[in-house]
Formats: sequence, C-alpha cells, structure tokens
Amino acid sequence: MASVVNMDIAALRSFVLAENLGSFSAAALALHCSQSALSLRIKKLEEQLGASLFHRNYHNLRLTPNGNLLLPEAISVLDAHDKMVGTALQKDKKEIIRLGLPEDLTVGFFQNFLANQIQFVNQIELTMHLCRDLVQLICDDKLDIAVVNAMPDYQGGETLTSRELKWVCSPEFNYQPDQPIPLALHPQGCIYREHTFKVLNALGIPYRIVFSAQGAVSVQAAVIAGMGLSVIAEGSIPNELQIVPDEWNLPALGQTDIRIFQKDRGSPTLANFAQILRQQLPKVM
Repeated sequence: MASVVNMDIAALRSFVLAENLGSFSAAALALHCSQSALSLRIKKLEEQLGASLFHRNYHNLRLTPNGNLLLPEAISVLDAHDKMVGTALQKDKKEIIRLGLPEDLTVGFFQNFLANQIQFVNQIELTMHLCRDLVQLICDDKLDIAVVNAMPDYQGGETLTSRELKWVCSPEFNYQPDQPIPLALHPQGCIYREHTFKVLNALGIPYRIVFSAQGAVSVQAAVIAGMGLSVIAEGSIPNELQIVPDEWNLPALGQTDIRIFQKDRGSPTLANFAQILRQQLPKVM
C-alpha cells in the first residue's frame, strides 16, 4: 500500500497565492509571513511531491509542467478546506431573527410570549418603530418578521387577532363634555392618532392635542397625570388607567388588527419561529 502524503494547507495556499500574485514576496505580504518562511513552505511541498513547481528567476516566476498540473487541484483542495472550516465555525452559531414590533406590543411580547419561548431568547434582534415604518423595513429586507397594529381597511399582512380600541383616562380625570376633548397621542404617523382624528372629524366633535410623544410610556404618563384622554387597544391598557365611562358618550373607535408581515418563508429556524408566533401570540395579546 502506497504511503499517504499529508499536504500542508498553508503550503498549498502559499503555492496558489504565489502563482496568482507572480512573486514570493507579494504572496508573503498577503499571508503576513516572511518571504523566507513562504519559500520554505513551497520547498517542503516540492520535496513531498518529488517535483519542482516553479521556474525561479529574478524577473519572472513561472509554473513548471508539474506546477500547472497541481494548480487546479490545489485550488479545489483549498476551496473544500475553507468550506469545511466555515461549516464547522457556523455549526454552533445561532441564526439571528430580525423582528420588528411597535412599542405597545413589546411588554406583552416579552412577558407573555418570549418568556415561554426561551429557546429563541438569544436569537432575536428586536427593532421598535411605528407600524408603517416596520412594514417598510420588511420591504427593504431589513427585517425578517414584523408584527404591527393595523386598521381593518389597511391592505397587507396576515391578521393574527383583533382588539377593540378604547378611550382611556386616569380615574381622577375631570371630563368636561362642553369643552374640546383633550388628547394625549403619539405623533403624526401613528395609526391610532390618524384613526381617532378621522372618527372625531366625521362626527364634528372638537378636540385638541395637549401632549404628543413618540414613546408609549410618556403618553401614558401624561394621561395618568390627568392631562387628557388617549386611545389604547384592549389588552395593552396599564393598570393605572381605565376605560372611560359609557355615560360620557364618546364615539366607538372600532377594532384594530395585529398582523404579521414576512417577506418570505426563510430558513427552517425562521419558519419555525414564525409558526410559533402565529399560534401563540393571539393567545397572549
């Protein structure tokens, strides 16, 4: 049985790079080693094979016939080696799931969903934006999945569940029906804000904005302080606030959907997460 020759990967890489770059000095620079070290690697490779690989002279580095025979094989070996190493390094690396949520869904997501799906805790990269921005991020391939609030007439996405929109206030709020309704809402671009204006304008009910902020915590704090009313979906109303009394006769706001947007099925890991999200999220929101 012929003896097995175990070739040095570093020597094969030095050989291929020297041929590509046309000199030992350039190959040594690219491989961050000395020229003498690179020359030694190739010399040992030639000794293993029992054949010269280069015609060496000061001005030109050319392959010998044996070098020409070895070159494509060496490239194939290096490609296979690098692929194998890449696979090994990725084996224990968890896939990242790029998920987008609006702020009012984050508490329920963390407490009621993710706390029971701990296998995904270290895989999720969460982004929080306005709902329409999240849909755009899906279109731009910057998110894998977006879960958003959407009014029933909004096109797109898959509806997971629906919730009633409610007028909310602090228990101590002094409602004055003969005055414009004081509102604490999110800024322009918020679907609840636009829907609230649409309902009030259609009925000719006067209102004024007394507070506006991007963060739900800030808006809720203003309402808790008694500055005005706000609009929150059932299931997201904090304990410090209450649904306004029926006798105030404020107009019904209807329902809002929770929808999932996903550009494509993606990897098995992503598909599995999306399926669990579809099954479990409606139960906890």
